[in-house]
Amino acid sequence: MTRRCSNSSFGRRARDKLDAIGGDSAVARIDAERRTVLLEIEEKAVRYIELKLGIMSAGNALRLYRERHRSGMMERASDAFALMTRGQYSGLTTQPVKGGEVFIALQRDGQSKVADALSKGARFQLYLALRLAGYYEFAQFRPSVPFIADDIMETFDHVRSEEVFRLFGEMASAGQVIYLTHHQHLCEIAKAVVPSVAIHELGK
Repeated sequence: MTRRCSNSSFGRRARDKLDAIGGDSAVARIDAERRTVLLEIEEKAVRYIELKLGIMSAGNALRLYRERHRSGMMERASDAFALMTRGQYSGLTTQPVKGGEVFIALQRDGQSKVADALSKGARFQLYLALRLAGYYEFAQFRPSVPFIADDIMETFDHVRSEEVFRLFGEMASAGQVIYLTHHQHLCEIAKAVVPSVAIHELGK
């Protein structure tokens, strides 16, 4: 035999539950608490969205700042690299890879090479070009500090050494440039390219 519950039995159970709450005042209190909780949730949700948007805006601003300054720095490094290599390479660019970027040297014939595939001398010239560009970027916004290089032209031939000293001479307008070497011929090249250079011989 199937038992059926009448609407009156449902009604009684509902009334019993309401009676168990304790009357109208208890219902009003619970409703007020519910509204308070909902308002707190809403306020926290709005605050979370504001913080999230703030973080996104700051991230975008930082990315744009980096891209803007990176673009100028890469252009300067590219020009310096082309000059050091006497046109063998027309410049530099980057290529995204997983977890970062790699430097690409653009050849005069339209081909390209990743930095690791360059000769030792060309790699040194690439890294020096980046250092020069980085120094200009630093000196543009902060008090300049001396740029110091220690015999980094050991793999450079005469003409490339001339171009580097020419770049160093231009850098002297942004800050002091100090080059350390034990090769006398580099001193002669420096004096020929930058007549105002000061040569200091350090005692042994």
